[in-house]
Amino acid sequence: MWRHVIIWVGLLMAGHAAYGQGESANVPTADEARAGLLQAVSAFHALSVQGGHANAYSPDLKTRYDGSHGKYGPISAPDQIEMEPPATPWIGRTMLGAYRVTGDERYLRMASEVADALAKVQAESGGWPARARLSGPRPKTSDMDDNRTQACVLFLVELAEVEPAPGHRDVMLPGLDLLLKAQYPSGGWPQVYPPPEDQDNYRRYHTINDATIPDYMRTLLTAYRVLGEQRYLDAVLRAADWLLQVQLPEPQAVWAQQYYDDFVNGPLTPNSPAPARWFEPTALVSSESTAVLRILTEIWLETGDRRYRDAIPKAVKWFKRSRLPDGRWARFYELCTNRPLYCTPDRIITYSDEDLRPGYAWQSSWGESAIALWTKIRKLGRKGMLAERDRKPSAERVRELGAAARQALDTLDERGLWVTEGFEGHERVWAGAFCSRVGELCAYLEALKARENG
Repeated sequence: MWRHVIIWVGLLMAGHAAYGQGESANVPTADEARAGLLQAVSAFHALSVQGGHANAYSPDLKTRYDGSHGKYGPISAPDQIEMEPPATPWIGRTMLGAYRVTGDERYLRMASEVADALAKVQAESGGWPARARLSGPRPKTSDMDDNRTQACVLFLVELAEVEPAPGHRDVMLPGLDLLLKAQYPSGGWPQVYPPPEDQDNYRRYHTINDATIPDYMRTLLTAYRVLGEQRYLDAVLRAADWLLQVQLPEPQAVWAQQYYDDFVNGPLTPNSPAPARWFEPTALVSSESTAVLRILTEIWLETGDRRYRDAIPKAVKWFKRSRLPDGRWARFYELCTNRPLYCTPDRIITYSDEDLRPGYAWQSSWGESAIALWTKIRKLGRKGMLAERDRKPSAERVRELGAAARQALDTLDERGLWVTEGFEGHERVWAGAFCSRVGELCAYLEALKARENG
């Protein structure tokens, strides 16, 4: 139970640790946290359209926004909903998390409405698009970019664990079947299904970009744990073995954003690093390589197979030697030379970071999480990491979670909404803030419960 609640807020907690140490006495009671939780979830549920959501809303709630690929624009169709997290499926998972912690059936009913909305926009192929109208025709293509289909299936699997309603299972099972059917024989997956026929179209390639393949794997691993069907684990292990196969040799033992698929021919070599959009050259990638390391760690913890663990230190060695002078990492590094690669607004691939295409994260602290992960693995080992998942939280941890919960309650407005700064400096009521803040409240309540029952 404990790890169900905090799995999506663990990284966020680190940002509140300092606040928690300074204000450790100013933590809410369980009753305060439960009251704020109900107010917030009820208020956000009221914004839904038949259970479906937009990415964001204007502070006056008169305008709904599409946030796919981070490009915000007003939604004109009143019944359009968004599938890209943190919109509809992530909101459903958040409501389900509130139910798990409190046992309050109102949250389960709200989560069930999200599943009903997803049923209305499920694609003919079994997955989901980035956005769709509830009254429109069924989409034809399933989109796995930015965790769209995977997040929908993951929510439905988690819902089935607590409410095995036949109607919702009838939506979940075609989604799971799609994830199995879309897998290439070698073990990777494309970005969309059915994949494009044009072999030069990057959306048919094995796609690690935006953690697409790790998201496939995590969803199927959850399905295996909940439903107990070996075929889901088998697909995950094929993918994990493929990731080991395409890990580049030392000293560049990380991954590319995408790889040519199994069925390209001519000058293109299957399962070799490939380019994507004009600003995404064939290169090593630091950001998505951290996502690969996290999923390989999960597979190692699940199976005990050291091959998946042994891929990690080789990659971490690369991260340590590839830091930029300011301590961060470039997103892309050139094959063989390991020089950072960038792209100008004029579509020129360059080694310089002085004139970069806007709207893309070219440098960040991605490697820190990879290094921290390996440090934790060496310290705890598999047995220690498994034990840590269900260990009763310490008093200090409860104080940290309580401080974050207090901050969440203090920033809730009188309507029960969190208004945050958003795109182009404008304020917004954002689904991401809702999911994070509700996650903080749930994590605190679950920690209190664990301490009381300990």
